[in-house]
Amino acid sequence: MSKDVAPTRLRVPPIQVPLFVFRRLWPRLRPHRWMLAAATLFLVLSGGIGLAFPVVVRHLMDAAFVELDRSLLNRVALLLLGLFAVQALFNFLQVYLLGATGERIVAGIRKDLFTHLLSLSPDFFTERTTGELTSRLTSDVVRLQGVLSYQISELLRQLLYLVGAIVLLTLMHRQLTFTTLAVAPAVVFFGMFFGRRLRRSSTEVQDRIAEANTVAEESIVQIRTVQSFVREPVEANRYAEGINASLRAALRRALTRGVFFGMITLVTFGGIAVVLWQGGRLVLAGEITGGQLVSFLLYAVMVAAAITSLASLWGGYQEAQGSAERVFELLDQQPTVADPPQPRSLSAGRRWGLAFRNVWFRYAPNLPWALKEIDLVIPPGQVVALVGPSGAGKSTLAGLVSRFWDPTRGVIALDDIDLRELCLADLRSAVGIVPQEPMLFGTTIEENIAFGRQGASREEIEAVTHAAHAAEFVERLPDGYESLVGERGVKLSVGQRQRIAIARVLLKDPEVLILDEATSSLDTESERLVEQAFEELMQGRTTLIIAHRLSTVQRADRVLVLERGRVVETGTHSQLLRQEGLYARLHAGQFRDERAPAREPSLG
Repeated sequence: MSKDVAPTRLRVPPIQVPLFVFRRLWPRLRPHRWMLAAATLFLVLSGGIGLAFPVVVRHLMDAAFVELDRSLLNRVALLLLGLFAVQALFNFLQVYLLGATGERIVAGIRKDLFTHLLSLSPDFFTERTTGELTSRLTSDVVRLQGVLSYQISELLRQLLYLVGAIVLLTLMHRQLTFTTLAVAPAVVFFGMFFGRRLRRSSTEVQDRIAEANTVAEESIVQIRTVQSFVREPVEANRYAEGINASLRAALRRALTRGVFFGMITLVTFGGIAVVLWQGGRLVLAGEITGGQLVSFLLYAVMVAAAITSLASLWGGYQEAQGSAERVFELLDQQPTVADPPQPRSLSAGRRWGLAFRNVWFRYAPNLPWALKEIDLVIPPGQVVALVGPSGAGKSTLAGLVSRFWDPTRGVIALDDIDLRELCLADLRSAVGIVPQEPMLFGTTIEENIAFGRQGASREEIEAVTHAAHAAEFVERLPDGYESLVGERGVKLSVGQRQRIAIARVLLKDPEVLILDEATSSLDTESERLVEQAFEELMQGRTTLIIAHRLSTVQRADRVLVLERGRVVETGTHSQLLRQEGLYARLHAGQFRDERAPAREPSLG
């Protein structure tokens, strides 16, 4: 049953945010756990050297100012250089391993997300814009990449520095340690207070960018329409308004981030100033040496830097959370049309008929019925033409055959099997569609035709190209079958694109054909030749033709006349004319002058 697929934005309570992202990412992290473990080991070793740094500095300072020992000073300095060299090696290994792992995981997310999008039903895409979906595939996934490649390692590093420095500070001087840690509650408060706002503002920025991308994509795809109506300034203003909206959201985010980091800096370094003052008094009192004070200050700075970095990471994490919600929302979206748990198989070695049994359909519960009480049996090999006014339900009826949607009520059967009991791949492999306005992929002509059947040979491709009367223009092109057709086939005329689409379906060689007036954009001679190919192709195949032209209707075994979603008349062309009903009125109004025009008028 078709249903409204407008998504519900995921709402994750702030306390559950880390668990939410970790739970969703852990299955993707698990295959790389050994690389992550190695990266963590190198991070710990590097952090350990970092924690040893203030101790070495204390000995260096005391050697210079207390013991006045030049030899000790030189040895300590060399030790410090050696530690830095080893730390650099550990940092390289940790950053490379974690970065490479993050890249692999993000690449997997992108592939899985795109594959999942391709599995969703057409009704999902009527609720989403292309700009929004591409934004989630690109910018939102990039934010997740930042979490995996940088933020996780920094989180572990700063936690190590924080815990290690606090332990060492406590061992050195407990009173100064309490003074250093007095700023922690304030930092935690600011992190929680501003973190939620950063997440909301980041999500808003991404949404506004997606809306602006949609405007840009629509204008570029329809550039001829934009230019022919001299709408360039209007479209530029629409895009500018979208960018300005994203800019305003980004400025609000920048303001929140600026206040957040400003407050964190004030609190943390204010605390260091207090520690410096208190430590200076202890030096004057002779309770600690100058080297010990410098060492303590370095640890205090390390604690302050760790707290500040953790607050920063929390803010960045909250921003990435908005992107994570958008990505996982798509991955959680389920298709409204899916394979059954135990699909049945179509009978081999014989042709299949179609049956519509009391079929009702509407696109959403709040919309009117698009089809009502459709009872129809199409024997194997019969050609049925669908005729009627615009909006009568012709394309909807044809779309149900490929299970782009499922009937709201009733059953559609192929080979006496409910379509919902068949594997989608088997069903759609058995159905070939030639739309009235076909879209091609931005690759070569050969690749577009070969889309009809994977692994087709060049000889088979050339054969169907000749049968569709497309070879006459394909072979005149400089690169022939290797010619690029441009995005959506813009380098070809409508008629040429249509013939390529016909060749593609000829190559597929389906059992059931759906033709949305596939010859409507051809000239008279090309139409005659293509119709000959269709005559051969339709032999013995069940065919539904959405008919707009008289020649198509006359060729059909049976004509169905639809009005407001119902079949109001059925019969042959001549029978329907004698009934003097809707079909006769459409015919009289649109074909009375048929001998005069070069092109036939439309029946629907």
